[in-house]
Amino acid sequence: MLRSVFVSLVLVACGGAAVEPPVVPKPPPGPPPPPAECGGPPMRVHFYDAGQALAALVLLPDGRRVLVDAGESAGRKGCGDRCEAWHERVMSGLGRDLGGKPLDLVWITHPHSDHLGGAPDVAAKIGAKRYVDNGRDLEKPAVKAARDAATTAGAQVQVVDPEHRDVPLPGSRDVKLTAVVPSAWPSECTSGDVNACSIALRIDYCRSSILFTGDAPAAEEEKLDVHGEVTLLQVGHHGSRTSTAQAFVDRIKPKYAVISAARPHEGTNDGYCHPRTIVLETLTRALGGPGRATLRAFDGAVKCEAGAEQPEHWLDVKVSDRIWATARDGEVRLVTSGDGSFARE
Repeated sequence: MLRSVFVSLVLVACGGAAVEPPVVPKPPPGPPPPPAECGGPPMRVHFYDAGQALAALVLLPDGRRVLVDAGESAGRKGCGDRCEAWHERVMSGLGRDLGGKPLDLVWITHPHSDHLGGAPDVAAKIGAKRYVDNGRDLEKPAVKAARDAATTAGAQVQVVDPEHRDVPLPGSRDVKLTAVVPSAWPSECTSGDVNACSIALRIDYCRSSILFTGDAPAAEEEKLDVHGEVTLLQVGHHGSRTSTAQAFVDRIKPKYAVISAARPHEGTNDGYCHPRTIVLETLTRALGGPGRATLRAFDGAVKCEAGAEQPEHWLDVKVSDRIWATARDGEVRLVTSGDGSFARE
């Protein structure tokens, strides 16, 4: 009988008229976090304001640097200056945060433009030592361009999928990276749903953990044995109602969540209408109920129509203060000392 398998990795080389959502002011900077319980410096994660895309940089306590997804392509057809701006924000953020150092690991959850599109520029201009993807759609120009750029930059290209699970890497005491891959792809993946082929990545540091699921839908979430509770969740598929199923949230019991999505009607989100109210409600219940904040979301019971105003279906939802969203908050920069909590810097 097949069973879910973990690949434990330890990092070595490694629009219509938009209605603007309410702006939540950043809190004043507080004191620096205490030393980690493991005795090292804190771990940081930066979710860039990548629009209707995902790009998150994790700065590990040992100095190594991991990028999960690379944001949108600046030249995505039909997106125009929106995608250019989103891509520029990711690249400028990486330039600022890396200080000229290359990435130790680029992890591409799946080959959609809003996750893979920025990868060629990242590899060429930033550099990477290791490049991981799910090994699918190799004939597609965007996948080939990303892999070619990574190879040219000197990166080791590696596949993680149900058939490639065991990659021996040297160990580390405090930091563990775990690829969570089903024992077999769900039928949705093999029948053409690229989202259902997402490779999830879990990062643990002492009692703090981060789970990146890419765009994994509920059918794949069900197959992901995440091996315990999760501190911080990257909300699947930009807050789409197809992901972040109640059963999955009940199982992993996140304490915090981040949604990377564009503003209403902004660029490609005009046709997606992310996030959805049902997802915010599910997460808010799991995180202890509403706080002071609100977040604009699209009514989950209504069909999203590209090019339609539909202002009455964009609702200000009371949400947990432990939910951050790039559409409302801009770049989300979080820090943990390894004590099982995250705070915004």
